[in-house]
Amino acid sequence: MPIKGIQKARAKWVKPVAAILAAGIVVYEIILQQYLYVPIGLLVILACFFSKEHLVSDEGVDIQYTLFGKVSHNLWRWEEVTTIHVDRKRAMPDVALHIGKDVATRLFVFSAKDAQAVLDLAKKRNPAIQLGRVAGS
Repeated sequence: MPIKGIQKARAKWVKPVAAILAAGIVVYEIILQQYLYVPIGLLVILACFFSKEHLVSDEGVDIQYTLFGKVSHNLWRWEEVTTIHVDRKRAMPDVALHIGKDVATRLFVFSAKDAQAVLDLAKKRNPAIQLGRVAGS
């Protein structure tokens, strides 16, 4: 069963207002026949329908992206993960985990209980993972 990371929730009004403003910009630019900001407006409208979710499972560390019901995954398998650094100050009262693969890192936030479950799962799936603490935490 996957462990879900904690995402900051936006206020419910942000996405509809952004979509309306972006649509207004697109219409205004088309009326003026100045098409410079039309692609930007269209990208903002698309972003209003975009969501992502952080998941940790037996397979590895996954960021799941969803746009109009189409789901895509960016999965790091446990064999690829090299480091996990625990940062207890950054996300208090939750725990931030900096999960690294080579020189790239991802920041995942979990409750304290889920963070411990992730660390246990990581050690079980790949004993070679370097566990550490972020300085000052």
